[in-house]
Amino acid sequence: MSDSGIDEAVWRERLAALESPSVSAAVVVQCGQVWLQPEYTAFRNEVDRALMSAHLHRRTDLTITRVILHNLPNAPEAPARAGAVDRAFEEWHHRLSAAIVLLSPGLATHRIHRLILRGDEVAASVPDMVEIRGDGDWTDTQRALAALHMIGSAGATTVLTGYDVDIDGPFGDADPSVYM
Repeated sequence: MSDSGIDEAVWRERLAALESPSVSAAVVVQCGQVWLQPEYTAFRNEVDRALMSAHLHRRTDLTITRVILHNLPNAPEAPARAGAVDRAFEEWHHRLSAAIVLLSPGLATHRIHRLILRGDEVAASVPDMVEIRGDGDWTDTQRALAALHMIGSAGATTVLTGYDVDIDGPFGDADPSVYM
């Protein structure tokens, strides 16, 4: 386990288990700012690939519920925060939004929720986790249910969409006036 509290071996084991037909659901929380640190870019990308691969291979019989930050905390150290963290935050959101647009036909089984941090909150109320439900049981029921409860709380999260991703380009037909 790294000093971030993220046990990469456990994450890899549980992400690999998503390919098993006995696994019906996963709850993935990645709200710690450690995910935005340059030294975690490769592992963050590995997690993204594993979740997308599971979604593509098991489109209808696996439900993936994922939580990332909607906004970075307004902490006293925020102005001094490395620009790399801000850039990683924007790039990750953009990449996930683009993936949603491309995977939209099967999106009902893969939802990404963005946790809204309020003014004085400096961290998520639930820890980073990957919990899976296999044969009806969660790997850690209490943690999985806490994350699902948080998502179900009014105003706590917003669903990430592809709304802000312009894949149409400057001469596409999203604006029919270009043809007039």
